[in-house]
Amino acid sequence: MGYTDKYERDAYGIVAFWLRNNLEHGQFFDREISHHELELARANQSMVQSLGGIWQRAEAKQGDLGILINESSQAISEFRNFLIGGMNKALHCELIVSTQVALMDHMIREAEESQKVFNLIQSGSQVFVADAVIHESTFWLRQMADHLAFVQHYLDTSNYELQDRVRRMTQKFERFLLQANALRTIVRKPRTEMLPVLNAFRQMIIREAKDLEAFKLELDTLIKQCAAITTAPPDLLEHLAREAHHLWRNLEEGIIT
Repeated sequence: MGYTDKYERDAYGIVAFWLRNNLEHGQFFDREISHHELELARANQSMVQSLGGIWQRAEAKQGDLGILINESSQAISEFRNFLIGGMNKALHCELIVSTQVALMDHMIREAEESQKVFNLIQSGSQVFVADAVIHESTFWLRQMADHLAFVQHYLDTSNYELQDRVRRMTQKFERFLLQANALRTIVRKPRTEMLPVLNAFRQMIIREAKDLEAFKLELDTLIKQCAAITTAPPDLLEHLAREAHHLWRNLEEGIIT
């Protein structure tokens, strides 16, 4: 499909964004399920097919938005519960998959966040810009730090320079997450105004998220040219870049989507 940062950001586009995220999580997970886990693989394939069908309708803006959101919410909820079941089995050493438990948790958190966004769309509630900045920062900075840790896991250990670069970026985004969590309690509700300290943090994260998006696309190009040794699934870096783009766009616009 190829990477694009020109996705629609109306209600249909945001629903499609979250559906695609969960769909691709299922596709990535499929690659890491052992051939010994046939029942798990079949269940995951069923989830992927369901999410894929609804995503295509959201992309084409077909049908009533309310019905589409309800179907999306139901499908993603089922996928979330499936992942939670898998994670629980992994924690009891009853499951053979290559996927880290931390990555399962990562996917579950995004499934849960999509439900929150759908509820926000349906309620029509307005969110203060400062609340949006706090929420988007605390949620997405953890995801960004995770992304970098997972990229490092997939990179071959012989990629010494890339490994070092990714490690330093991971530590940077972990520090950003700590700062976001600190600001969440320092700048307390009601957050009716954008305080200078919060706005300065917002602008810094916008710049860093843009740089992170560019780095992910740079690495994606290297992988597709077979110039970086990795076990990363195809199009993983495009997926990660799209989420970095989503973060800085939401921060610029001061919204939760």
